[in-house]
Amino acid sequence: MTSIPCLAKKDLSHVNLATADLHGADLHEATLRGATLKETNLEDADLTEADLTRANLGGASLRNATAAHANLEDADLRDADLSGANLRGARLTGAKLCDEQRPIAASAGADLEGARSEDTKSHVT
Repeated sequence: MTSIPCLAKKDLSHVNLATADLHGADLHEATLRGATLKETNLEDADLTEADLTRANLGGASLRNATAAHANLEDADLRDADLSGANLRGARLTGAKLCDEQRPIAASAGADLEGARSEDTKSHVT
């Protein structure tokens, strides 16, 4: 049986966690500034008050995750699955979102003031 990682309050700045399985992980108040979380499984994870400034979450699954009051400023959320996520009070200033993600993020309670819509088809990575 795989244990659920507890990474609460850890400094994981600039760490590459691309494609990692962090399902149900406790990441509350973790620092993930500039981290690579591309295509990472964060389903049911606790990201409450986490600092994800400039993190790359492209294609990640945040299905049913809690990211209340998280800092997602300048984060790349294009193609991330935000279904059922709790983004109440999360700051997305300068964050990159696909057009279809905006209503999902807004209904989840995110602060979208200054968030950017970007089409992934025209973006070269």
